[in-house]
Amino acid sequence: MELIPFSLWGDALWCGQEVVREAPHEQAIRSLFPDPIPARGADLDTEADLVPESHNRFDPRSVAVRVQGRVVGYLPRDDAHRYHPVLSELVAQGLQPRVPCHLWVSEWEPADWEHKGNQGTEFHASVAVALGQPHMLVPVNLPPPGSYHLLPPGSGIVVPGSEVHPDVLAPFFRVEGECWAYATMHAIEEEDGIQDRHRIVVEVRLDDDPVGRLSPRLSAEFLPAIHYLADMRAETAARVAVRGDRSASEVILYAARSHDLPATWPDGLTRSPVASPQWHYWATKEAN
Repeated sequence: MELIPFSLWGDALWCGQEVVREAPHEQAIRSLFPDPIPARGADLDTEADLVPESHNRFDPRSVAVRVQGRVVGYLPRDDAHRYHPVLSELVAQGLQPRVPCHLWVSEWEPADWEHKGNQGTEFHASVAVALGQPHMLVPVNLPPPGSYHLLPPGSGIVVPGSEVHPDVLAPFFRVEGECWAYATMHAIEEEDGIQDRHRIVVEVRLDDDPVGRLSPRLSAEFLPAIHYLADMRAETAARVAVRGDRSASEVILYAARSHDLPATWPDGLTRSPVASPQWHYWATKEAN
């Protein structure tokens, strides 16, 4: 079965998760770089697939890290055991977990090469991936039905929503205190309280339930993208973090503003998969 690439959401902002390697992987890493390697070294920012190796006879909970189909190392044993369950479940759903990856290499001729077995050069490499906590790798709800486009990540914005009833957010509360979720952003008209005038602001919804509205100033930074997608008959989706419990909670929006979108945006619309029982179980099991 061919797996569909799935970029893990996570809460890691940089490649800080160490990837351990052994000598056999050095050749695979070396093949990703030009020859010769510059004297100052070279680095590569790319993506890596995380592959749980349930059939590994040495450790059935190991997780291989592959770049361009090549194994460049493994997650450290203790980390692999923490991540293996959620990664295996994604693979079982037909999804290939994928994360940002940073590689750095250097190569030099040691001064005492005659004492190095006449190998001629020394090679050093380091590999790291951006990997959040296990409970933050996937959203806890399904994506919007129909056609939608997920905005690229952006800096966090607390969504004002003091009027939200706790029952609206209750399905998203987790014992860890936080989770990721799909939200949708909608342009709505509201009164501004001055001479019965109206203004357009952005309303944020979770599973079609309103959880708050952005200020007019912030709304103006997202409305061009929302209007553009609406003209394409598609919804605007975004990542949100839900934090807290029934006593105190907040929704934080992580979405790029319209002026920060890349020139190639949007690079295609996504249609939600049919929610099979297995997919539904994966998206909602933590709530039960």
